[in-house]
Parts: sequence; structure tokens; C-alpha cells
Amino acid sequence: MFRSADDIYQRAIAGLCLRCYVSHRILITCKTIPHIYNVSAENLFRYTDLLPFVLNDDGTALVIVDSEGKNQHILNHHDSTTQLIPKGGGFFSVDILQRFNPNLGSKESLDNWTTRLTRQNEEIKSFLWEFGLATPSDWGLLCKSIPRSLSVLLSKKDREIVKAFQTVYQRNRLKTQQKGRCFEPTSTQLQEMLHLLQPENIIFSSQELVSHLKDIAEILRQDWLFKKTGTTKTIPTEVYDNSTNDYLPNPDLPYYTDREPEDIELEKLQEICKNLFEKVLCKIIAEVINQRIEDLKKSRGYKNFAQRFPEGLRLYYQENKSLSEIGKLWEIEWSKARRIFQLENFLEVVQYRTEEIFLEELLQSVNKYQLTRISHEPDYLKNIVAEIRGFAYEKTFKEAKAELAASKKQIKNSLFAQMIRIYLNN
Repeated sequence: MFRSADDIYQRAIAGLCLRCYVSHRILITCKTIPHIYNVSAENLFRYTDLLPFVLNDDGTALVIVDSEGKNQHILNHHDSTTQLIPKGGGFFSVDILQRFNPNLGSKESLDNWTTRLTRQNEEIKSFLWEFGLATPSDWGLLCKSIPRSLSVLLSKKDREIVKAFQTVYQRNRLKTQQKGRCFEPTSTQLQEMLHLLQPENIIFSSQELVSHLKDIAEILRQDWLFKKTGTTKTIPTEVYDNSTNDYLPNPDLPYYTDREPEDIELEKLQEICKNLFEKVLCKIIAEVINQRIEDLKKSRGYKNFAQRFPEGLRLYYQENKSLSEIGKLWEIEWSKARRIFQLENFLEVVQYRTEEIFLEELLQSVNKYQLTRISHEPDYLKNIVAEIRGFAYEKTFKEAKAELAASKKQIKNSLFAQMIRIYLNN
């Protein structure tokens, strides 16, 4: 009901019920966080310190989300008007509901979803980082790409050490599908890293290499924390043990699970997809419209309508005219108007070309590892193609096809229709 009830007031009331339910789960999750990091009530913080970050819902405002599920709006019950809530000012409970997919069924309950998003809340994470909690391990930091601003400050030797580490460590981690925390490199891995460093005239013992890696990781940690919190306060991940003459995990540091390389890649891929898709769609719509105009110019029966094709698209997608109404305006039969526009075919061509170009440009944007994997694993490429088609279909073409089959009175507001209007207005 919250997503799709016809009555806007009923949508808001359903949302209020869900927000109440979600708020209880948020409270329970906040109570567990200090225990995860072995924080007692006498030191660092209490769970009540976390609540202002995530329990910002007043429990009285009637809130709905727009059709795309992106923006929150406050509903005025008296006149059914809505007011957009500015970015950053929305309720966290509503944000949880916006991002929840109820169609996943047993794979992800609303309780689990709420717990996960509460723990991943950016303000809570920033709060924990200020105490040096929940920071990546040395080896997790060394797996990440070194920021360009920091890379120029590292010596050439340090950069070569990191390069050798990533070549060996990330390859093995991906190959063995290792999950969870990044543990210290094995002696075999260290030997292979030392072998890669020899051509660069960098000669170490295994213990010296580990020491250098930890020093570089600490630089990366300070940079990481400064970007996240504005400070460099931290707790070391390892402490020196005089009895063993070795570094051991810091007992004061809680367990941390490093992000998987696959998860980092997926996040980058999603960001690329988000930024790239609309750009490609707009480009292809312009190309296909121009091609249709050229095809009509070459047609015996329809060449007089070639220059009117954009006008017809405007009547259909902007003024919500049916093909029959456009035919009457142009003083032609409905069947002739249908042959001029061929809207189903027009949409299919745009869909096919968008998927094709989108995939090409996407493959140019992904990193070297993905390209290598794609070239050696045909099934991996097939899966990517299938995912891209599914992404494009759900993003716009599913709704665009439904608009063609729907009543003429339905306003066409798919991403496809919006892009056509933008093209025509420009």
C-alpha cells in the first residue's frame, strides 16, 4: 500500500505503520552495536549516543515517496498537497523503506534489511571511526587502490612494494574466493612478492617486507580516516609482543570484516552504470530519430512526413495525443500514421542499440582485472550481457513498452519518454 495504493492518504498511513515497525528494529540494532565492538557502558560511548543518527522520525508527519521511489514528500492531509523534503533532510526510516525490495521474499526480510542499513548508516560509521572502531585491517587497506593525491607522496620503492603485494595477494584472494577479514600474507605469498621486487633492486627479508607493508598501511589508514572523519585518531591494528618478537592483533581492536574485492568492483560498476545509462540512451534516441527521418525521406509514400516526424513524437510523448488524433491533425488515416511512426519498432531499435552501445562503453570503463576475466571466461561475458539487458529493461524499456499498450489518457513518464522530450525541447 505504501508503494502503490491509489489513495495518497492511505499510502501515507501505511508508511506510518511501517515506519513505526522499522523504528523498533533500529532501536534493537543500536543496542547491539556496542556489544559487537566490546564497548562497555563506562567507556567510549553508549547505544543512546547512536540513536540521534538513525531515529530522526517524528512519528507524526505523513510521508510518501514519488513514483520512482527516490524522493520523500510530506503530505498535507487537509488539501492533499505534497511538499518535497530536501536531500539530506528525510527520515532514515523512510529511506530504509524506499530501498527495500519486498519482492525478494525470504531472501531478505524487512528486519534483516533494517539491521543491515542501520549498521551501514554513514553517520554511525563516522561516529565509530572517531574512536578507531570498524576501520579496515592493514591488509584490507593495501588491497585498495592508492589515492592519486597520496600516491605522489609515496616513494617509488613504496609504490613498487604495494604493486607487488596487490599482484600476489589480490590474485590469491580472488582465486580462492576468500571471504571476510584479510589475514596476514603467507610465507609463500611473501616469497613471491620478494621475487617480483628483485628486478626493481628492492631486496628485503620476509620480516622486513612485512614491516614496510605495515608502515605503508598506517599511512593509508591515516589518509582514509582523515577523509572519512576529518581527523586521524585511530587504534593500531597490531601491537608488538616482546615475548614473541612479533606483531599480534591488537586485543583492544574489535573484529573487522574487510570488504570483498568483488563487492568493491560491483559498487564501482553500479556507479558507472548509473552515470552512463542516461547518457547513452539520450545519444541513441537522437541517432534513431535522425535515421527515421532519413528513411522517411527515401520512402515514396511518406517522404512528405519526414520533417514532421519529431513534431509527431512531441504530440505523442509530450501532449499525450493518440495516433488517431495525430492522424486527424495531419489529415491522414490512423493506419497511415501508424506506419509512419512504427512506435513498437522504434522502441525496439532504441532498446537494441542502447544495450549494444551501453555494453561497449561499459567494458571500456571497467578495470583491468574485469577485462582479463571477461576475455578468458565466455560465461562471465554472457552473464554480464544478460545483466545489462535486464538493467536496461527495468530502468526504462519495461515501462516504455507498457505505455505503448496503455490508454492514451495515461501520461507517459518513463525514462524513455522523458529523454525524448528532452531531445525535442533541445
